[in-house]
Amino acid sequence: MRFAIWLLALFALAVSVTLLARLDQGYVIVVFPPWRMELSFMLTLVLLTGIFLLVSFLLHLARTALHLPEDLRNWRKRRHQTHADQALLAALRAHFAGDERRMRKHLSQAKDCTAQDLLAQLQASAAPTDEKVMTQAGA
Repeated sequence: MRFAIWLLALFALAVSVTLLARLDQGYVIVVFPPWRMELSFMLTLVLLTGIFLLVSFLLHLARTALHLPEDLRNWRKRRHQTHADQALLAALRAHFAGDERRMRKHLSQAKDCTAQDLLAQLQASAAPTDEKVMTQAGA
């Protein structure tokens, strides 16, 4: 519905500009020695609008290009954190499945996850198993 209203407003603007262009009797003289150029007033408005839009686009493009390194750094950080969270979930699944070896492997990949408290609890539950193995190996 919103798109239809915007489309209707755009067509209304186009019709009103066309009707105003028919009534326009003025012209603009651009003097650039030794040249002299006469343009209709509506053509001048269209050219100025086009130049404004082009400059606006170029400034937006430059701003995007200047912020690209920071955006890329943030994207890489988010991706790394997402992989760490997925490793934590895999470690949790392995813990519930009873596969301690796979759980430790995934825990080593989940160092930078968002749920540090859950990571600490899983590491604590894996630690006594390590101590039991060392105790049994020493006996």
